[in-house]
Amino acid sequence: MAHNDSVIYQGYPSLDEIKNANTWPTEERFKKGPVAIIECVQEIPCNPCEDACPFHSIHIGERITTIPKLDLDKCTGCGLCIASCPGLAIFVVNKAYSETEAAVSFPFEYFPLPEKGAQVFAVNRAGENVCTATVEKIVNPAKNDRTPVVTIIIPKEYSDTVRSIRRLNAPAEYPSPRAAGSGAAGDTVPDDVLVCRCEEITAGEIRRAIREYRADSVTGVKRRVRAGMGLCQGRTCGRLVSRILAEETGKKPADIPPATDRPPVRPVTFGELKGGRNE
Repeated sequence: MAHNDSVIYQGYPSLDEIKNANTWPTEERFKKGPVAIIECVQEIPCNPCEDACPFHSIHIGERITTIPKLDLDKCTGCGLCIASCPGLAIFVVNKAYSETEAAVSFPFEYFPLPEKGAQVFAVNRAGENVCTATVEKIVNPAKNDRTPVVTIIIPKEYSDTVRSIRRLNAPAEYPSPRAAGSGAAGDTVPDDVLVCRCEEITAGEIRRAIREYRADSVTGVKRRVRAGMGLCQGRTCGRLVSRILAEETGKKPADIPPATDRPPVRPVTFGELKGGRNE
């Protein structure tokens, strides 16, 4: 998988990267009604979505690090997989909602929750405002384990772009992103945001490692605060750590030394290590 400077700095996958990694529905499938969109691009050990689907439309297989694949014929767009994804990387899109509108369902772990019928700002994968939207419903049963699923109605032309809504208590103006190497002021990721989910390391802790403990590389941050030491070995948080390093040091992302790869690069079974299947 190619990782160019802009992707590393942005910290989120592009639409092309998502389409290359996952099963993107055809326009014919979109016309049939709601369908799941899996935007998982990292080979990390994770498979709750496979078990969550009652129609067995999501397949990962024996190798738990395999990127999920969707069987478009089996998927009904029920949305039960949305809240099951620890990475919040599954959505349901219904381009057949009406002639001019589409419905997008997504996980939303912020308070306060919107109310049905409310007018909100729909945002893209970068968190940027795209258009206004109407909240159609909020699903938050106990089995979702505090991951509400929100469905909004938007103009159909934005259905491949919109993936969430603006937080209702967000400040009127977000800090402007700091250009790589510019040294301009303004943090793009709030200090209380979890960057490394495996080790529960926040952006603030990473900035402290850089400012106070003089970490100047992804590996340096890892040694000081354990970001990237979890089960995914930095495949999820590495880009954001590089981005924060670029912001704090004024360097370009390409000049940020990457983390040191240590074998195994990804988790393997004992059967694979011995060269055969487990007995």
